[in-house]
Amino acid sequence: MEEETTEIVESVDEKRLLRKLDVRIIPLFTLLYILSFLDRVNIGNAKLAHLERDLGLTGNEYNWALSIFFVTYVICEIPSNIIIIKIKPSIWIASLMVGWSVVMIIMAFVKNYTQLLVTRLLLGVFEAGLFPGVIFHITRWYRRTEQNYRVSLFFSGCLIAGAFSGLLAFAIMYLDGRFGLSSWQWAQDERKTIIDRLQLDSANVNTTNLDKYQIYEAFKDWKIYIALSIQFIVSMLGYSFSFFLPSIVNGLGFGSVISQLLSVPPYIVGSFTTVTVAILSDRRKIRGPYLILCSLVAIVGYVLLVVPSSSIAIKYTGACVVGMGLFVCIPISITWLMNNLAGDSKRAVGSAMLVSSGNAGGLLAAQIYQPKDAPAYKTGHTIAIFLLIVAIILSMVQYYLLNRVNKHKINDPDRFLKGKNKEEAVILGDKHPSFVYSL
Repeated sequence: MEEETTEIVESVDEKRLLRKLDVRIIPLFTLLYILSFLDRVNIGNAKLAHLERDLGLTGNEYNWALSIFFVTYVICEIPSNIIIIKIKPSIWIASLMVGWSVVMIIMAFVKNYTQLLVTRLLLGVFEAGLFPGVIFHITRWYRRTEQNYRVSLFFSGCLIAGAFSGLLAFAIMYLDGRFGLSSWQWAQDERKTIIDRLQLDSANVNTTNLDKYQIYEAFKDWKIYIALSIQFIVSMLGYSFSFFLPSIVNGLGFGSVISQLLSVPPYIVGSFTTVTVAILSDRRKIRGPYLILCSLVAIVGYVLLVVPSSSIAIKYTGACVVGMGLFVCIPISITWLMNNLAGDSKRAVGSAMLVSSGNAGGLLAAQIYQPKDAPAYKTGHTIAIFLLIVAIILSMVQYYLLNRVNKHKINDPDRFLKGKNKEEAVILGDKHPSFVYSL
């Protein structure tokens, strides 16, 4: 089979083009995610501001109000990413944003548990398409070795939202009772350069049309299911930590108002380490080892929180260490899988499956920290340690299997092309011997 070659237009400055992409794509998507994540997790701050008392919540009703959001969120993600292949992101994502904005306005006027559940369900419907849609969109603009930095910048929006949520709640609690883009213009050479860079990066086996074969392949790919398991764990722990961080800090002995303020630093530390690790990961072109290392850092943080003899200062340091390690794991695990899928249809479905898995973890996240375990939450922290150990083992398995397949592709490429013509070979996508998996 003849190899197709692609040459990048020499007149285009690639570094300048990347800066142009970064300025026009990442800030807008990050802002949208800040707003959506803030809407999603600020219920944790509302809890300390007497949400349960005002709505008459009892028992585990608050926990179920957290969990119910993820039911519709998970159900709607894969259909949304299939739709985004056919409908422009500028139309689809903007429509979703309007929808969740209306729901949040309505949520401000809920009076009871039932109304809270309904609005949380609707919020899940409209916010479901943003995260997987943006992840898929990033893969259509950047090379694999450039994606982790951009995904991490985008994901840092949720950390900024978490920090801002605490600051906003800190300010709002002092008020308690006191008051009643047009289309982008691109040069033709820039358009061609963007397409050519992605074709070279995917070894010319990337297809951009809606392909039923690739959609089917996504549902039977073993590496996707290992990635789903990892993402399920790290996202579940990330959500539980975000939902209950104000309560965890409050359980250390701080007052409600100060706890809101002290919930900010773990997000700031997490945001810094997320971007830093992403830069290192892209430069070294590896994902798995950094995922394992950051999981170990998070374990250290949880251990500091769970040891009874630790002082308040040590326990609070532990919360910051958890943020330093745990939040990094989420974008790295996403990028690791996205780097190893070729073909728009497979990446669209794969990214939606991955994010759905993470948000299925969010469904259970609200159940990790139970009211009966307050204020120390030892059971929740112990569960987190165990799950991170499982995530490390799965990451090692994924690394080993991908490395083994890479060796087969290099040493015996014909076994992957046996009985296939040129057209059939192209739709192999990431299974093509010229496509080397990222480790």
